[in-house]
Amino acid sequence: MSPPDLSRRPLVARSKRTVWAVMAFAILVGTAAYDRNFNPDWAEWAWNPGGNLGANVRTYRYAAKLARDGQSFYGVAPPELGEWAVYLYPPITVTVYYPFTGFEWLTGYWVVVALNVLAGLAVAAAVVRFVDRVAYRLGWLDVGLITGLVLVSPFTFGTMYYGNINLLVALAFVAGFLALDRDREGVAGAAFGLAALFKLFPALVGAWLLKRRSWRSIASATAVGVGGLLAGVVAYGTEPTVTFFSAVVFDRAETAAFVGGYPADATFYVTLQRPLSHVVWGLFPNAPPEVLTPLAALVGVVILRSLYADVATLQGRLIGIFATLVVTITLIPALQWYLVLLFFPMIPLWYVWDGPGRRLFLAGSAVLFANEYPGSLVEAVREFGLPSLLEVALVDVFTFATVPLYGIAIMLLACAAATHGVRPERAAGRVGSRIRAAIRDVTE
Repeated sequence: MSPPDLSRRPLVARSKRTVWAVMAFAILVGTAAYDRNFNPDWAEWAWNPGGNLGANVRTYRYAAKLARDGQSFYGVAPPELGEWAVYLYPPITVTVYYPFTGFEWLTGYWVVVALNVLAGLAVAAAVVRFVDRVAYRLGWLDVGLITGLVLVSPFTFGTMYYGNINLLVALAFVAGFLALDRDREGVAGAAFGLAALFKLFPALVGAWLLKRRSWRSIASATAVGVGGLLAGVVAYGTEPTVTFFSAVVFDRAETAAFVGGYPADATFYVTLQRPLSHVVWGLFPNAPPEVLTPLAALVGVVILRSLYADVATLQGRLIGIFATLVVTITLIPALQWYLVLLFFPMIPLWYVWDGPGRRLFLAGSAVLFANEYPGSLVEAVREFGLPSLLEVALVDVFTFATVPLYGIAIMLLACAAATHGVRPERAAGRVGSRIRAAIRDVTE
């Protein structure tokens, strides 16, 4: 592939003020998260990032040490971290972190940060090239904002602070989707399989491969995934693999924590199970915990069936990919840091969207990036001294779902409007007219 002709890229190609505003907002929110948690002191060139800096890479490194010494590496946290800091991935993946046992964890942390920065730059470059190819050559302002968004968004912050590999997984996803777009099905499947091997839940992207009838991709992804699991058995025996599936995967569902309605001050999960828990146990207080995951899966199926209706066009395919990734992330309890996986196709959709729902999608994107811990929002509402009825309503809103999940819901509505040819403003006008009419009927 020949390098791009940089001299032909203008400063501003087309005016996209709303898109620029969304990206600038995301960068500002992300910058605030970096500043609040890294606590830099620019005058002294010092920082005070707190005790959880690099928690993920420290966990990976500790698991690798245990595995190297022939000990069990599941369910055991580094002594300096809490019980939550345990290894959660298939056995063979721990071998990747063996080199990190040869130096201090902080060195390993900076290695992981550097790899994530490189992966983020690659994701941004891939997004820019894609939009250049399918829409128009972006200006340098767009390129700068896209790069800033990928590297500094509030969701990227978690990857950089904790030292996990989410941007590397995002790069694997982008590589897979772009390879599939170019009919390189084997490469696409291998990329998806590798991502699923490290994080497991990306295996749900198989729904999109089934929709596309990409059998070679499915075969390739399966070969990589199964091959990785078998390699873990060869390297460590059957016990770690059995433990992984019987204990680790099962525990990650954390269904019991949702019984009675997931509390606002619990772990910041961006999952369908959070609002569903309030609906299920609000209506059926004695419902068993086991109903939640199948119900979330049912909602996911409804979303996919609705948004897979038109994949003949580029926009339709991007919407289908977006729906796939939303369901992939939100079906099970997942932290907000995984939302970096939405950068592609979300950013291209900002540029190629044609027809109804575009402004609604951008509005949902802005809400998505208004990332704040639900418990903090509830506390702030209660301290603000609002009228009682308004306070109760806002507390219920912020307890029912996270702000990013509300943003995702808005974006899905926009996708449905585009897929089915419904203009949101007209639909809202009709609903408003019916509500006003109903109010008049009651009051007259």
